[in-house]
Amino acid sequence: MPSKFLFLCFLISLSHSAFSQQFLAWDKIEAKLSKVSKNTKALSHVRCFFENHENDKFLLKSSHSEEFFNRCYANPTIEVNDKRYFALIDYTVPSDQKRMYVIDRKSGEILKMAVAHGRYKAGFFNIKMKENKNTIRDIKYFSNTINSMASSSGFFVAGQDFPASDFGRSLVIHGIEEDINDNACVRDVVIHKHYLMTKSKAYMLSSGCPMVSPSMIDQVINLLKGESDEDMKLKSGGSLVFIYGPREASWETSTCPGKFRN
Repeated sequence: MPSKFLFLCFLISLSHSAFSQQFLAWDKIEAKLSKVSKNTKALSHVRCFFENHENDKFLLKSSHSEEFFNRCYANPTIEVNDKRYFALIDYTVPSDQKRMYVIDRKSGEILKMAVAHGRYKAGFFNIKMKENKNTIRDIKYFSNTINSMASSSGFFVAGQDFPASDFGRSLVIHGIEEDINDNACVRDVVIHKHYLMTKSKAYMLSSGCPMVSPSMIDQVINLLKGESDEDMKLKSGGSLVFIYGPREASWETSTCPGKFRN
């Protein structure tokens, strides 16, 4: 009996060991990220999320709009189902640098690209604007308000691959923080392409959406997307998307004090 018990413990140990080796250690991912980004603090908040919330179910904000119901609320909860990949968007970095990273936790491979931010009260093409406005290069103002044309920050879960966007194939993202980004879906905030985006630089502001180069959009969506049915109703979430702004920069390293809806 003791020998059988020890053998069983050994098998369990092997099983746990195999599972723990499924993904790279966080310090190894950090080492790889440090080669393409000077700011690895943002990664510590992602790590905190996975260590504390990766199996949580998050409530989605109810939408009574027929236009957005299937996309945003057909399934009242969402969770991170694909834990291999995540996206990190660092809005503390200017838009003339590659500041969006799609990271593979298994291989450590990092897909990096430029990404645009929301215009808030500014015009689409304003290079020089009055004080207290976002510029193409830098973002200062964030909002969760409908029609604000601003970006939101914090934790999101990737939703459906949405083919009917005005900008072609797009990725719905669901904000999971109350009053911080939970209006993202009904605000029609999606990750989409724009012809004034290159891999290395943004040439215009968005209406709140993270916009990327047309050459990158298919890779981004394929790696991050969740699932939907034939009516485009949300079935399950995909990967974590973390947008890092001034609020998140104020957090202590390795914390994730998001205002989660769960």
